Amino acid sequence: MITNKLSNFLLENPMLDAHQLNIFMVAAETLNFTQAAERLHMSQPSVSQHIRALEKHFDEVLFIRQGRSLILSDAGRVLIPMAEQFVKQSTRINEAMSSLKGHIKGLINIRCNALTGRYTLPEFFTQFHGIYPEVTISCRTDGCGYPLETLRNGDMHFLFTNQESIIEPCFQSQLLLTDEIMLIAPKGHPWAKRDFIEVEELLEEKYILPATYTTTHMKVNKALAAKNLSLLQLDSFLTLDNAEAIALSVNKGLGLSFSSTTIASAISETVPVPIKDIKIKQGLYIVRDKTQLTTAARNAFWEFLTTASSAIEEKAKIDLLV
Repeated sequence: MITNKLSNFLLENPMLDAHQLNIFMVAAETLNFTQAAERLHMSQPSVSQHIRALEKHFDEVLFIRQGRSLILSDAGRVLIPMAEQFVKQSTRINEAMSSLKGHIKGLINIRCNALTGRYTLPEFFTQFHGIYPEVTISCRTDGCGYPLETLRNGDMHFLFTNQESIIEPCFQSQLLLTDEIMLIAPKGHPWAKRDFIEVEELLEEKYILPATYTTTHMKVNKALAAKNLSLLQLDSFLTLDNAEAIALSVNKGLGLSFSSTTIASAISETVPVPIKDIKIKQGLYIVRDKTQLTTAARNAFWEFLTTASSAIEEKAKIDLLV
């Protein structure tokens, strides 16, 4: 009954405000009008006013207020997926009409890990914004869930990853930047002054190792295996899954480790120590779903990154998933 009522209303009210529905979706996500207002850069009374207006239009209660807490009503839960589609379609229409006039504007949703979002992408964003000031970028920096699925369902438009090969034919991947994973040591360590060490010397020190499921662990272990050595043979008393924590721990003298050289140099005063005949490269890739409808803004973003990455590489600070 509620589903039919809301569906009919959306069909019968083509002038329904997509902005208002977007406010509802943010409020539904936060279940807090104050937090929703902060995220939307609005006042809390304004958010409340828009929600009341929607409830009046639908003749349905969308949120149940229990003291200071909010929960979604049945009508609110039903509205969420329809409101999401309505807002997405409205955005596509506005972007398409703008592109016909030669205006490159619109929204781009991006997903990456926190370190890439913090150290690498701002350089790209700055350059891109200088060319396309009317394009808005929303960057989600968490590693939870299934990133490729967010591309497939259209929630995200681009994914930044260090995954080298994505076999599904619907996805298009392009290498942007490369970095080297190296052994790192604190400045005062004897190896910090050496041109290189022999691989056998690794057995002489204590280590802070990246977690076994991380890309850094897998790449280093593969490189050492070619020299008949394994990370399991190293004297390790601590395992971490965060690149910043690893670099900072090395800087404190807790042990040596392996890290992206750019991460290490950006957040600590560690020194890279070359290992004779071992080179470990790691790339940053941009991925998109070729089957999804695109816009002029997204095409411009892809074109900018895939053509400008070589020029930006000299000064861009790349860091990847550990």
